[in-house]
Amino acid sequence: MKVVLLDFNGTLFFDSGFHEEAWAKIYRELHENTDQEPDPSFYCGPRNDIIIQKIAPWLTEEERLRVSCHKEALYRRICKENPHQVHLVHGALEFLDKLKERNVPFILASASIKDNIDFYFETFGLERWFDKEQCVYDDGTYADKGKMHLEAARRLKAKMEDCIVIEDSVSAISHAKENKAGCIIAIGNDKTKDKIMELGVDHFIYDFTEIDFSWFEE
Repeated sequence: MKVVLLDFNGTLFFDSGFHEEAWAKIYRELHENTDQEPDPSFYCGPRNDIIIQKIAPWLTEEERLRVSCHKEALYRRICKENPHQVHLVHGALEFLDKLKERNVPFILASASIKDNIDFYFETFGLERWFDKEQCVYDDGTYADKGKMHLEAARRLKAKMEDCIVIEDSVSAISHAKENKAGCIIAIGNDKTKDKIMELGVDHFIYDFTEIDFSWFEE
């Protein structure tokens, strides 16, 4: 039976702009005397610790952890300041309900930290579909998103070739391909589509109204 590994940020919740705003604030705090900042796409995909090492290599591990927590607190504050933009992607509720109705096993595999996972469950009522204790998130033990995919598959007692991975970032999709995921569904927009399609994904969608359940039976 096919199982589904679901990313959250940029996939079920279009929040890239919130993350980019928070990272921009962090970058300016760490680089007080510069007007130059990385392109927003720089922040998409890698774990916080990796991003922080790249933008501030002089920080210790303990300092990086503090910066990471500060960045995520900023991000959650920005979300709360923009409640009209804080909702699941169009079609996501119906998609998750159909997975449950069809008894398709699925799991959340997110690069977010636990504080954010708690925030998402509280904000979106995710307990309707997900077991929080079963979710895979960035607890500091995973080297990259690919390792999270492998752990999520293990928790569902599935092989990666039996997994449908739904992701939005180039790095996460690349890891899914390296792990030989059975099917990769990418979600994005016109700006990201060409680059994502070059990776050889199986399907590309703009939102979850475009999901075709025949993909889950192939």
